Amino acid sequence: MKALLVEDDIQLNTTVKKFLQLQNYNIVSIFDGEEAINIIDEERFDVYIIDINLPNISGLEIVKYIRKKDLISPIIIMTASLEVNNFVDAYDNGCSEYIKKPFHLKELQIRMQHLLKNNSSDIFVVNDRIKYDFANEELKIDNATIRLRKKVNRVLQILLKNINHTVKTEEIISYVWENEIKESYPLRQLVADLRKEFNFDKNYIISQPSVGYKFETDSNS
Repeated sequence: MKALLVEDDIQLNTTVKKFLQLQNYNIVSIFDGEEAINIIDEERFDVYIIDINLPNISGLEIVKYIRKKDLISPIIIMTASLEVNNFVDAYDNGCSEYIKKPFHLKELQIRMQHLLKNNSSDIFVVNDRIKYDFANEELKIDNATIRLRKKVNRVLQILLKNINHTVKTEEIISYVWENEIKESYPLRQLVADLRKEFNFDKNYIISQPSVGYKFETDSNS
């Protein structure tokens, strides 16, 4: 398992890194928020461990950035803060778990194991006809593999990870286009292309005018 550790306290960073290496984790440890953003652009991680208060770019901003690229991998926030708003903001923006400083290293290990165990299945089952394999980025309908273009695929990913909940248009665009300049090819066309793949008994992809879209499992055609 490959983990990214972002903590500006040198002693804590070193201690956590050494401990997790003994647990056979492949650890990349850094001390700065801006450096974290750079490495997230270059590499993929199975789990993220991030301090809230970091130089240059805060941990909360890093969480938001990760979720634009990676909807699956768990994120653990480390914090000494008692402010409820920090926890609310962290969870609202994609944090999976938080751990309060100071903490026992064994506690961190247990939390990581729990999150990774729950995250071990990459197969998202919508119903007995529709499955999505996040690891291989493949949609299967009635056991037939459907090949989707990259951006259509990413539209489906963000909708499935928020199933039965509306995802705002700007959030979808941010995830689908990543760091690219948005093309003239509009989001509504990507959604139309995706809908063609679900052209059977239900209208799964619901438009919320001026708000966004959702993948709804119990909608009627």
